[in-house]
Amino acid sequence: MSVGNQLKQEFNRYKQHTTMPESLEQRLAASFEQFQQPQQRGNRPVRARGTARIALVLCGLMLFGGVVYGAERLWQVTYGATSLEVDIHEGANESTAFANQTRRVITEIQSQLADNESAMLLIARSNGMKELRMINRPQIFTDIESWKKATEPVTGKLAVPGRMPEEYHFAEGRSDSTVGITDSSWVKKYTNVLTKRLKPGEHYAWIKSFNVPNQQAGTVSPELVYQGPKGENDYISVTYSPLTPWAQLTSDVWADTKVKHLKVKSQEALYVENRQAYENNSNGYYAYIRWIEVRENEERNIMHEVGTGSPEVTREMLLKVAEGLR
Repeated sequence: MSVGNQLKQEFNRYKQHTTMPESLEQRLAASFEQFQQPQQRGNRPVRARGTARIALVLCGLMLFGGVVYGAERLWQVTYGATSLEVDIHEGANESTAFANQTRRVITEIQSQLADNESAMLLIARSNGMKELRMINRPQIFTDIESWKKATEPVTGKLAVPGRMPEEYHFAEGRSDSTVGITDSSWVKKYTNVLTKRLKPGEHYAWIKSFNVPNQQAGTVSPELVYQGPKGENDYISVTYSPLTPWAQLTSDVWADTKVKHLKVKSQEALYVENRQAYENNSNGYYAYIRWIEVRENEERNIMHEVGTGSPEVTREMLLKVAEGLR
């Protein structure tokens, strides 16, 4: 296969799963013209067409590490019909005080829930954006076998860490993650309900979930937590999220977030590092590796996340934990 056809094939595969604004292609073409004109004999302008234009777009993807348009950067990994996506909003951020307040609100909501109960929280941000979060109060397990017995009827068999970094020990298993994954239909339904409850000048409104319980619906994200030697934020967690084979999972993150493509064994994955994640941790740090395990002939795939709240846990350490799941 010629280089041109290889580029076309790869470009078409990418565009099946990625929305690329026309303005991006126009700006890339303009950049190509600026580069190409000095290379031409005479003054006739040259348009970037065909293979040259495709090559330019692909070079843009490789150079920037993701599609770049406007004030946003998009990273995506596809697994057949399903995908992981991270959108970096370069110009957007929240104050540390607002993020800390959001974390306190989440903790307060959890205190009013029973084990395995959920609530929906609407956050009205200072930039005018509204965001819906599912807040869970998970059941806590003190040993992995009890955790497996409770979670695997919903998720299927799960691969757990075979070996952890020195001084990291099993602390607890959770039946669900603190902040769950929201279905698009829930977002519309609860946003409408909670917007009416949001008083002028307030930033938060919440209500207990009236969906089918997560365990029955299969919308759980059970976790294992391994504690390190240096306090609350020094941990490594492993989270498992069942997804439909066509799920498109998108994470919106603020500026100064680092994203990198890597592989967990043979699986494509994304590494994300955020030093302004004050809603997650008081120190603002949160990093994780995510990838999707495609389960042939089964109703659900599994998204894996190996994460940490400690800047001292390196990407290489997380990768070793991810590759050691068995």
